[in-house]
Amino acid sequence: MATETFYSPQAEVRWAHLVEPRAQMDQEKPLAWSVDLRLPLAEPTSQGFLETLERQFVEAHGSKKRRSDKGEPWKPDKEQPSQLMVVKFKAQQLVRRDGSQAPGPRLIDARKQPWNGAAIGNGSRLVIAYVIHAWDRPEGVGITLIPRAAQVVHYVPYQESDPTQGFQEQEGYSQPEAALAAGGYDEFAGYDEVPF
Repeated sequence: MATETFYSPQAEVRWAHLVEPRAQMDQEKPLAWSVDLRLPLAEPTSQGFLETLERQFVEAHGSKKRRSDKGEPWKPDKEQPSQLMVVKFKAQQLVRRDGSQAPGPRLIDARKQPWNGAAIGNGSRLVIAYVIHAWDRPEGVGITLIPRAAQVVHYVPYQESDPTQGFQEQEGYSQPEAALAAGGYDEFAGYDEVPF
């Protein structure tokens, strides 16, 4: 029996690790594919999707079981809790029996062409194809939304920021040019070595 695939509405994403998996907080856990979908609560499509997730949760576990604190993959946004709901999609990177790594979610562009491999930045708009994994633990029940594919409808490139760009050049201490050219600074330069 095949697992049913569901689709999210098109929405803005952040922390998209769909091209390359990311290391998890617990270093002993395998790498993971993940993305956060940011749903504006004022939009009817967002409300409809959240109702669908609640219905899928009840179908998986019924309405009587105690829910784990981490059982619902949707939470209010920390910065804008009254305006945005964040839905987390996550899957561990699987390792096959032969030791090779299984591929992550398939990515396509707006015209359904294979993705070019560029990292997806915050603010991109995606549609996520996912399956549901229901789980039952001592602390309660929950579901995980496992991304199987994603369509990048609006692309924002991922850019690493340089934290030193906010500084202004000022009068004061500066390293000698030779040390900068060598890529470092020898704090003992100018001292004679003491023989042992």
